[in-house]
Amino acid sequence: MRLADLERSRSGGVRYVAALSDSAGDFHYELGISGPDALIRKVLAKSELEHWIEPEATEKDWPRRSKSFWERHAGAHPGPRPHGTVAALDGTPPRAPTAKNSIVVSVRRTEGRGTWWGFWWPALGLPAGSSVFFVLPPVCNCSGFVLPASGNPDLFLTANGPFTPLIAASTGGPGAFDSVAFGPAICWPWTEFVPWFRVFAVTRTVCSFGMSGFGVLP
Repeated sequence: MRLADLERSRSGGVRYVAALSDSAGDFHYELGISGPDALIRKVLAKSELEHWIEPEATEKDWPRRSKSFWERHAGAHPGPRPHGTVAALDGTPPRAPTAKNSIVVSVRRTEGRGTWWGFWWPALGLPAGSSVFFVLPPVCNCSGFVLPASGNPDLFLTANGPFTPLIAASTGGPGAFDSVAFGPAICWPWTEFVPWFRVFAVTRTVCSFGMSGFGVLP
């Protein structure tokens, strides 16, 4: 799915929307993209979304699905890295986002129940200082990674909003593979949260971003 496939609306600001289908063919989900129109077009000009939504995923099979998604797009897990995911208190907070330099890409469930999610956004072209926030529906665990083709994108994760304290950050430097993850091994309804991944362009960059998550609540 490309940006041209989404419906563009100016109600309350520029917003692009599209219905998404799951593995059963049901269109119970909505993709929304909001922000400055020129920035949206610049960042997403060459990107073509791939997505996987599995409403029948269980706690037994979500690790397999997440591992398969990771390896399909990022290759084998890199293992310990000098600039890997760091605790929020040890990370350097990124520059505060503004309405002029930020895009929000969100997914929401309009019907249905708990599910496994996987989204892949290749060839994102971010100007220096810009941010793209990627938001999943409520999940109990999630992971995200950014693969730069050029430049230096950093990756950050917060819960339930863009301005809440950092959960994790990955700031590996120019050309580095950055990843973040959060959530317990065993899911309970009271552990669910809304993940906000932030890809921040320290310098002008072309990169790809992937995220996945699993939720148990209807």
